[in-house]
Amino acid sequence: MARTWAVGLALFAHGISTFGGVATLGDASPFVQLLVRTATPTFVFMFGIMLELVYARRARSDGMRPVTRRLLLRSAQCYLGYQLTVVAAVIGGYLTAGDGAEALVFLQNSRFGNILRFYSFAMLAAVPIIWLRLRVGPSIYAVLLVLVWAAVPALAALESRVGSGPLGSWAGILFGIGEMRVGPSVWHGMTFTLAGMMIATTLVGFRSAAFSLRSFRRFSAGVIAICALIAAWLVFESSAFEVGKAFANFDYRSSNHIGYYAIGLIASTSTLVLLSAVVPVHGVLADWTRTPLALGTSSLLSFTAGNVMLNLIPEPLVALGTGMPIAAALTMIGVVALLVSRPIVSRCYRSACSRPIHLRPPQGA
Repeated sequence: MARTWAVGLALFAHGISTFGGVATLGDASPFVQLLVRTATPTFVFMFGIMLELVYARRARSDGMRPVTRRLLLRSAQCYLGYQLTVVAAVIGGYLTAGDGAEALVFLQNSRFGNILRFYSFAMLAAVPIIWLRLRVGPSIYAVLLVLVWAAVPALAALESRVGSGPLGSWAGILFGIGEMRVGPSVWHGMTFTLAGMMIATTLVGFRSAAFSLRSFRRFSAGVIAICALIAAWLVFESSAFEVGKAFANFDYRSSNHIGYYAIGLIASTSTLVLLSAVVPVHGVLADWTRTPLALGTSSLLSFTAGNVMLNLIPEPLVALGTGMPIAAALTMIGVVALLVSRPIVSRCYRSACSRPIHLRPPQGA
């Protein structure tokens, strides 16, 4: 449900942008901006949850080889989704052919597909993280999280040496420095992933009838408290209005400011805690929930399909929706949910997600 919420929020933000922009919402626009800006943190945070609960568990039982194959496949699928989004933006006239070609090799931003670019790299980074987790234990997550921010001064010192051109673009995507500063960069964005993996260690064994959420809620409260202290420090240095504005706009995100990650973790962790209070751990959801929850169970397909659809919407339909941006965005999300929840679509998606990647051993091995 948390992933469905994150995907839905992200598609809603992109839909509003397509049908006239947040400014068309009038007095409600600042609140909507604050809300939709939490979509990416929650999405990446839930990626970390899945890495611990699914991939790390499989690595412990089956070894790293099948998990590595699966993560390589998912990385390739994320890049395919990114490619489709870029091509759709070119066809829809939002990107020129030249800009699209540069976006495909990460020299230009795409329209609505940059988080898939992030995932293409994050899936690869997950391989050594899980390998370390098997050898060191879950404490490695805290060590790596500290390392991410301890290295920030060193990255800032390297920025002047990166320069422009392809190196500057790739450094921006990977480390948030150089000519094309993007947020979240792969390096900084692992903050959400590692925090999700840490919290997920308190959810291991959640299928057991004796499972309790006590440890999960205590740990989550600790994460929220630490992030709240960081946010309070930022407010003390400026004001609550300025901090909220910097988060709602792209100021914090584009510069990989610590405020983006602190506030993003407060939102994503709180979302999970609230859902844990509303949804019974061992309860059965009503059948009608399958359609909307398909956004989360098939998140890559849903996110890609929604963004491709938005990039391909012809101009007359865009003009038709500008007078009702919220209704138009929600309609698009409903169409995506209906599409990805179809049995034949879900079967094809599951089949594609489980296709093997053969890692050949070296010659003579």
